Amino acid sequence: MTTHHPSASELGRAYLDALQAKDRDAILALLAEDFALEVPCNISGTNDLSDSWYGLEAARANYDLTFQKIDKLLYVDLEFTQGADRNVAFAEGVGVMTMFNGNPYRNRYVFRFDTKGGKIRRIREYLNPITSALAFGVALPTS
Repeated sequence: MTTHHPSASELGRAYLDALQAKDRDAILALLAEDFALEVPCNISGTNDLSDSWYGLEAARANYDLTFQKIDKLLYVDLEFTQGADRNVAFAEGVGVMTMFNGNPYRNRYVFRFDTKGGKIRRIREYLNPITSALAFGVALPTS
C-alpha cells in the first residue's frame, strides 16, 4: 500500500498560509526533523548561507524572533510552480508587511520547497537583502 503525501506545492502553500498567520506551531508541524531554511542572498554579499537555519530548534527560535518584529505579514501575487519532481516546488510573490515599529516592508520573494515523506526538508528563500536590512534595521556593510 502506497502512502499518499502532499505535493511540494501543497506543502509550500500550507507553509506560506501558516507563515502569514504567524502560526509557529502549524509551521513546525510541516517541517522535517532535518529541516533547513537557506537564504542564499545575504546582507554581507558573500552569499555563503550564513543567514540560514538548520534543525527544528533553530527554526522555532527564528520564527519566534521574526514574529516579534513583524506585525502584519502578507504575500500577494503568489504564483506556484510544481517541479517535474513532485517533491520540488517554487513560489514567487511580493511580501507586503508592516514591522511592529510601524515601518513598511515590501520585498519580492522566491521560495524553493524541497519535501520528502510529506514534510518540508528545505526551503531556499530568495529576497532582496538590502530591502530586508532596511526594514529590520540591520546595518548595511561598509566594504
